[in-house]
Amino acid sequence: MMSLSKENNVVSDFDVAPVKAYIGCAWFSEAQDKLRQAGLKAVESNPTVSRKFSHYPLDFQYKDLNVNDHPELMGNVEWQVQTFRADIAGIKGSDIGIMLFNPGDIDDGIAYECGVLATMNKPIVLVIPDDDETPLNLMMAHGVTKVIKISELADFDFRHITLGTYMGKVF
Repeated sequence: MMSLSKENNVVSDFDVAPVKAYIGCAWFSEAQDKLRQAGLKAVESNPTVSRKFSHYPLDFQYKDLNVNDHPELMGNVEWQVQTFRADIAGIKGSDIGIMLFNPGDIDDGIAYECGVLATMNKPIVLVIPDDDETPLNLMMAHGVTKVIKISELADFDFRHITLGTYMGKVF
């Protein structure tokens, strides 16, 4: 909630509630998991994001079955459908998307989730590794609100996301 100071009608940063984010990520390779772990740590330290009320898909696994412990679930149609539905519900309930994305190790699911967020007119911040110089797909580079590096994530103000233009290489 925003409130105005009685003395000077100034909005205090402390009066603006943190946002609910959909935190999209992949964990299927070592590079993806490294970005996932660093991203979650940064989000948890960022006061502009409510980690408690955000939707991080691994927190909401169907029937509390962890796909990392039970990789056979990926072949179960019921698990697939319910996982998809839970993620879409998480996107719908979020204010923004924070998408942890490896240009050099692409996960199609993140691209899909960005598309869903975009069709819902929700701001999307694509977070990429500091040291990955791989060109971004044109749709990822310019289909999101802003692209930032992982080193910027902990201090980024998610309550005031301004439109950015990606200036890196694209394909």
